[in-house]
Amino acid sequence: MIVDWAVGEETTSRILAELPHPRPDIVDRPGVYPPSVDSALLSRQVIRELGAQPDRTVVELCAGSGIASIYAALAGAVVCAVDDRAEAVRAVAANAARNGVDVGAVQADVRVWTPMQPVDLLVANPPYVPAPHDTVDGHAWDAGPEGRAVLDVIVDRAPEILSAEGVLLLVFSDIAGVAEVFDRLATNGLTGSVVDEARLEFGPVTRGRADWLTEKGLIEPGQTDERIVVVRAVRSAAV
Repeated sequence: MIVDWAVGEETTSRILAELPHPRPDIVDRPGVYPPSVDSALLSRQVIRELGAQPDRTVVELCAGSGIASIYAALAGAVVCAVDDRAEAVRAVAANAARNGVDVGAVQADVRVWTPMQPVDLLVANPPYVPAPHDTVDGHAWDAGPEGRAVLDVIVDRAPEILSAEGVLLLVFSDIAGVAEVFDRLATNGLTGSVVDEARLEFGPVTRGRADWLTEKGLIEPGQTDERIVVVRAVRSAAV
């Protein structure tokens, strides 16, 4: 069950209202991560990235509702959205149709899926909430004890998915470790930088794990908020 993410709705609405396209009509579906602040930040950067070159190929991994893919398609890109859950793939297809855009939807595991051709822009809002090993029913957000179980996979696979001058965009919480993501990018021949961010009060999942996160040293005692960042990465030779 997807929990209530209303804590960030005001920020989400403000960010999306600034974009040069109407906010997409997204229908919530059971088990599919609904658009929140991280989705809005990623969508904003997708629009910025496409800029004067909208006719590029875009792949969204861990697509969920597909909102970033829909924005990319509205901007004129050729888009494919990938998620490992059938319900998410159905949600992407339905949401794209509701908004009058063409988005290819593929059910696949990001650990093994490879596009037919290298892509210009690879984007992802993966699960990034650190979770105890015995956690259940959190597929859309739980990402192992450090919060990077899926992030690391995407970073490792990005070089084989991206074109020579391709760009990777990742959105995640600083609780998962920005420096650690940068280090892994570098190991894979990529250079990253933070290009967008927002400070946000903990949502219900993170708030409920505050004691555990404190014990692990992932947050400070008494901490009640997190920094959501968008990281942009390119091949180091292209910097």
